[in-house]
Amino acid sequence: MLSEVSIAGIYLPPFFIYLCVTYPLFIGLRLCLLRCGILRRAWHPALVEFSLSFILLAVLILYV
Repeated sequence: MLSEVSIAGIYLPPFFIYLCVTYPLFIGLRLCLLRCGILRRAWHPALVEFSLSFILLAVLILYV
C-alpha cells in the first residue's frame, strides 16, 4: 500500500497516484474497445467508459 508521496514539498494522497496510473491504462483499453467496435454497440458509451475507468481504478487499489 502506498503512503503519502511528497513532490516538491506537496503531499499527494495515494488515490491521486492511482488515478495517474489508471489513466494511461484506460486510454489504451478504450482504444481497443473502439477498434473492436464494442463502444459503437453499447447503449450508452459514456457510461461504459466511466464504468471501465472505475473498475480499473478499483482493481489497481485492491491489488497494489
